[in-house]
Amino acid sequence: MLGKILIATNNNHKREKLSWIVRDYFETINFLEDLTTKIKVEENGSSFKENAEIKAKTYSEYYDGYVIATDGGVLIPALGKNWNPLKTKRFAGEDISDFERIQLLLDLMKEKKGNDRITAWNEAIAVAQNGKILFSAQAEGIKGILQTTFDEKKYKPGIWVCSIWYFPMFKKNFFDLSENEIKEVEISWSKLKSITNAFLDILLKKYENRKE
Repeated sequence: MLGKILIATNNNHKREKLSWIVRDYFETINFLEDLTTKIKVEENGSSFKENAEIKAKTYSEYYDGYVIATDGGVLIPALGKNWNPLKTKRFAGEDISDFERIQLLLDLMKEKKGNDRITAWNEAIAVAQNGKILFSAQAEGIKGILQTTFDEKKYKPGIWVCSIWYFPMFKKNFFDLSENEIKEVEISWSKLKSITNAFLDILLKKYENRKE
């Protein structure tokens, strides 16, 4: 096993996913609340991958171990320049609730119909140590449709977009999907796990060779 790794996100859903990706490789998994220093990160990259790299690199300058970070957002082609996927969470400002975000997105999409409501989620991941990026990758998920209405019963912090995300192949909202259907829908995370684990396999082998 490798030493320790910091999961650099406060998003509970992403914490679960990143823990799932790295748990078989590290003796210790830390989270941001374990840090004694509060760190501000400027997410000014031009892609999800760049933003993930910025987060991982910045935190790794303050953490004695590996750092894994992620960045992602929803692609909405029909909105064109009126939508920046890099600011999915912040498109309407920092200090608003998820419920306000949902309503504002529904308002933006109110004139869109049929295929113009198609969306896809992109997610990127990066691993750093001592201020240097060791690995990064980006993956796209399958396409869904943004609903026209919002049911408050279908909501979970950290994945607010899923509250209004409908998948025609299953005829279900995200939160009505079965466990196996969720795995298919969240294919971006499965892709990232596969390629990140391949990198960690190499890293672990090098570490074990040095110990011999």
